[in-house]
Amino acid sequence: MTRVSATARRLAIVCSVLLAVTAAPARAQRVPLDSVRVNDTSLVYAFTLTNQTKVIGRVTRLTADSVRVVSPSVTVSIARSMVTAVTAYPASSLHDGVLWPENPHATRLLFSPTAIPLRKGEGYFADFWIFLASASVGVTDRFSLGGGMTLIPSGNIADNVFYALPKYAVIKRPTLNVAIGGLLASTPWSGSTRKSLGILYGVATKGTRESNLTLGAGWGYVGNSVSSKPVMTLGGQHRVSKRVALITENWFVPFESDAGGFATYGVRFLGEKMAVDLAFGNVVGAGNHFIFPGIPLLGFAFKF
Repeated sequence: MTRVSATARRLAIVCSVLLAVTAAPARAQRVPLDSVRVNDTSLVYAFTLTNQTKVIGRVTRLTADSVRVVSPSVTVSIARSMVTAVTAYPASSLHDGVLWPENPHATRLLFSPTAIPLRKGEGYFADFWIFLASASVGVTDRFSLGGGMTLIPSGNIADNVFYALPKYAVIKRPTLNVAIGGLLASTPWSGSTRKSLGILYGVATKGTRESNLTLGAGWGYVGNSVSSKPVMTLGGQHRVSKRVALITENWFVPFESDAGGFATYGVRFLGEKMAVDLAFGNVVGAGNHFIFPGIPLLGFAFKF
């Protein structure tokens, strides 16, 4: 019994570390001018003009010669001949007259996945602490498949951990997503042998791509042995400005005698195609003391 307990403890540690490294139009769309929806409060439009300026707002009239655009600060009529491009955005993208780009990395927190799925054809490349790289792509609007590896400096590539990252959205709604997935890894184990291990998880995310709360549970495995107790995660992100979101991710490891975990807090800097995370973390539990500001955690993701 003692040996089984010790094995389960090591299993939970290894698998929790592995998961930590993975883990209206819905977005802007270029549209023809004649397809613009008049008096649709769910949409705003950005009109690019021949002089390279932009006019942003809701369309209240469209005629053969002009389009009238209303924003919180101004109402203006634009000659159709001056319009070179029209892009539609969800009305929620407009904040005090400024368009915020969509969060380019809503499918993950700092390390672990959210339940928000990649859209079909979307993908990202992510790197954490330089030595941990992964990529994923949306096969459908519900199913994504990815993979990754460690980048350990070595003359033998087999010294690295390799893993696959499947995820499937069981429930897919604008403000509620539920997904199942896994991190399926092959890792050096003893001498020249390798071991199959990883984690199988379920995760639920409440909220939008910009502000949400995520709860997850993962069961680690080594070979055919699966942990009887899940590692729990609780995290979220909240958009506070065009370029900044607050983010946190917290892990709870349910050992019998000394349950503990890892708590993080930080910021995510947002661009059109890139997200950069700067956060700090601390081990929590009996005998551990909070060290300010914590262990630095740095990562980035590039959307393609």
